[in-house]
Amino acid sequence: MRAILLLALNDLRLTVRDKPAFIWMLAFPIGMMWFFGSLGSDNSGPPKIGLTVINHDQGWISTALIEELQDERIDLHIASPDDEGPPVRALVIPAGFTQGVLAGEQQVVRLEKSPKASTSYSMAAQVHILRAVVRSTGRLVQMSAPDASAEQAEVFRELAGQPQLVRLAVTTAGEGHPTPGGKAQSIPGMLTMTVLMMTLIYGAVFLTLEKRLGMLRRQVSLPVSRIQLYLGKLVGRLMIASLQICGLLLAGRFLFGLSWGSSPVGLFLVVASYALAVAALSTLLGAILSTAAQASSVGWIVGIVLAALGGCWWPAELMPGWMQTITHALPTTWAMDGFHALISFGYGVEAVLLPATALVGFALLFSLLGAKLLRFES
Repeated sequence: MRAILLLALNDLRLTVRDKPAFIWMLAFPIGMMWFFGSLGSDNSGPPKIGLTVINHDQGWISTALIEELQDERIDLHIASPDDEGPPVRALVIPAGFTQGVLAGEQQVVRLEKSPKASTSYSMAAQVHILRAVVRSTGRLVQMSAPDASAEQAEVFRELAGQPQLVRLAVTTAGEGHPTPGGKAQSIPGMLTMTVLMMTLIYGAVFLTLEKRLGMLRRQVSLPVSRIQLYLGKLVGRLMIASLQICGLLLAGRFLFGLSWGSSPVGLFLVVASYALAVAALSTLLGAILSTAAQASSVGWIVGIVLAALGGCWWPAELMPGWMQTITHALPTTWAMDGFHALISFGYGVEAVLLPATALVGFALLFSLLGAKLLRFES
């Protein structure tokens, strides 16, 4: 294990010592992220419904209703005098709402919409408000003779924390979902493309140089097995890819404000399996190519082709259905599927198990071919 680590660290050292590496591995992809992200709308993360609440009541029942409206799918805003301009969509709670409810009088809340408000989003907001009203009414029914006391408000909150006796399960018919765009498309797309391209170029170039200069032949004479030598090369390229991925993940989060989803485990599975697949492909190219010039050219070409077909430049949803199926023969497609599941569609770790498994399968295939084709004595 120590021999494998030493060989890997040597490849990583050679990459880090190369001065243009910083530009190509970090500055270049960050610039591409900014450029392509600025061309489209910002659809980073699952879409949320904007809803402003104008509360003229301030009683405990109106406060409880607002708490019931809190949801991860709702971008809820409480109106204040400092707000600029009318809201796109607003729920208006009338004055005397709490006292009227306690007196058994019918109360009317209004959903006001501006002309530019999305009709589908407004309908979704209306359904969400109705659900919150029904739930709040049900809890009031559970209470005996509610009044305006603070104790009654606490009883209401305790009822809200109880498990629901009846749940409505809702599933989406078909397989439609929003098309990723903006930062949610450009940042994972440029990460996927440039990690592939730079790992292929640097990894394959160094390996072809070691073959031509006889360094591999001398390394074979060391007290390490050939499988250890091959694993050292593979782990070195894995380190290169992982280092670049970490830098771009941080840039996406803190420079561009992109959320990488709510599942750290899912994100780790996607990036780790993709880094392993890219490292194995880089080692395979280094094994079958003869010169550094070939490695550099092939690295660029393979990186560009796999990025374009794999949905790194544009969402795969824009491609014909038959092409979307065919491109799943590429690791970049599976990587983008995993990123979009986490970033654009808000799924958890279960949604990335298939992409991660496919990427590990690519890694095993490329590794077996690379180990078979690499000639240490050439």
